[in-house]
Parts: sequence; structure tokens; C-alpha cells
Amino acid sequence: MVKDPRGDVARPEPVPPARSATALGHARAHPRRMAAFVLTGIALFVVVDTLAPRLAVNPGALNTPRFPAAGAALVALAAAVGVDLLLLCAFALHDRAVVRGSYRAEDPGGLVSPYLRPFCWLVILPSLAGVAILASRVASSDGPLPVDQRIDDRVAYRLLPFRPLLGRLVKLGSPTGVAVLCALLAAGCLALRRPRAAILAAAGPPLAGTLTEYAFKPLIGRRSGAGFAFPSGHTTGAVAVAVTIILFLLPAGALAGLPRLLRLLLAIFAAVLASALPLGLIALHYHYATDVLAGAALAVALILTSALLLDAATWRRGGARQRHNPLPPANQQSCHE
Repeated sequence: MVKDPRGDVARPEPVPPARSATALGHARAHPRRMAAFVLTGIALFVVVDTLAPRLAVNPGALNTPRFPAAGAALVALAAAVGVDLLLLCAFALHDRAVVRGSYRAEDPGGLVSPYLRPFCWLVILPSLAGVAILASRVASSDGPLPVDQRIDDRVAYRLLPFRPLLGRLVKLGSPTGVAVLCALLAAGCLALRRPRAAILAAAGPPLAGTLTEYAFKPLIGRRSGAGFAFPSGHTTGAVAVAVTIILFLLPAGALAGLPRLLRLLLAIFAAVLASALPLGLIALHYHYATDVLAGAALAVALILTSALLLDAATWRRGGARQRHNPLPPANQQSCHE
């Protein structure tokens, strides 16, 4: 009971509206989310069910005379359900952040917007799962998969006139090229007084490339010629730089305040690194298509994870500092006076 300030009559406390804990109640409360679940699941099922037989990635052992495409349908169903579950978890993390007030907290130097952080796992987890699935197929092998045979020759034939240009472009994915790009990007972030972004730019892509070359390649053991090939180290480095640039170009990113023309040029450069360079590696027969795909997925997952970890570490350190010094210096001085 709450005492009425206008008199001595007690009035009952306001009771918040009850939330329906059932799935039907959640669907009625969030119709757009339900539409997103349904549309995402259907679209992914149709795409995977169509591409799986053509790329020969479906388990043919599951096919029967009565259901000749059972393997592709099962893969498509698993992909659709898995992504919908990840989307559900992302919305749950989003609701939890709203209740805890995390979105109202100020983080001016954040690498990822607080509103996007729960949904980053929609990209990180499927990327890592795709790398793991491909790694299980190519471990300790030295030849192409059926999907490589279908893609590599077509890409090489279509890009044959551009081989000299692609030969120069793929050098940007080498350790030296990635180091130069990272140094330039980190210097720009420091000039803009974004130290957290500079740390990610200087350490993120080189770390991704180092893990690929010295950890994942020997562990998986797929060979192409005399060396290891899976995942592609050039692709990992180049795509890692591209993802870092895109993160910085997002609203409230480190490079969001640059002139529009410069931001457009950076976006085009990032698109070239993430698309033309991997295609060049396939066209020049340096890597199989699955090597390139795994390298790109690994780069995306590692850069996003690094950005989230940097934001979390900085936020926790700032919270601990605020607990030790709850009042600003001016207020502390006034309290002593």
C-alpha cells in the first residue's frame, strides 16, 4: 500500500501488466519478429535446398528412390532452424539489454553499436560452423571437393583476361600487404582520437592471419602443392581488413565523421578486398574455392569477436573505475569543502 500525499487514505500499489510467457503471447506482442523468423526460415530453406544439389554439398547417402532430394532438404531444414534459433537468441539478448538499461549507457568509443552487439552472433556462429563443416570434409586431403570442381574452372575461365591485374591485387592479402594496410588504418584512427579502433586495426587482421597460417592450416592439414591451403591466409587477411573498415564506417564508427567521398572510396576499397581478391586467388589457381570461403568466414568471425571483446573489456574497466571513483573530481572537492 502507498500513502496518498494528499491525505491519509492509503491506495494500492500500481500493478504492472502481466506478461504472457507463452510462445503465442510472444508472437502477438512481437508480430514483426515472428514475420522475420518465418521469412528468414523460408528464404534460407529455399536457397540451401536449391544450391545444395548443384554444389554437391548435400549428403547423398540420405537420398532414396522415393525422396531423391532428401539430403538437400535435410541440410536446408537444419540451416533454416539453426539460423532461426540464433535469431531468437539475439532477440532475447536484445530484450535483456533493454531491461538492464545497457543501451542507455554511453560508450562513445565503441567499436560495435550496442544495438548491433546481440545480432553479431548471427554472423559469428554460422561462420564458425561453416568453417568447421568444411574443415571436416577437407582434413588431411590434397584434392578438390566436388564443389571446388564446379566453381574453380568457371571462375578461372571468366576472369582469364584479368589475370595480370589479379596477380597484383592478391599481393594486398600477403602478410606485408596486410601489415601496411593495418598501419595506415591504425594511424588514421589515432589521428581521429579513437584509440580502441586503432587497437583493432593494428592487431585484428594480423592476428587473424597469424592464427590461420600457424594454427588452423597445420591443424586441418589440407595441402595444395608443397604447402597447406585451408583456410586461405591471403583471404583471411584481406577480408579481415575489409570487415574492419566496414565496422569503422558504420554510424558512430571511427571513420563515420569523414567526408562522404572519402567514406565512399573506403567502402569501395573494402568491397574489392572482400570480393575481387578472393576471386583472384581462385582464378590464379592459388587456392580452391572452399579455401577462400573458409578464409573469408574465419576473418569475419575473428574480427567481430575481437571487436566485441575489446568493447566488453573497456566497458568493464570503465565500470570498475566508476565504482572506485563514483563522484567526479569537482563533486569530490565540494564534498571535502
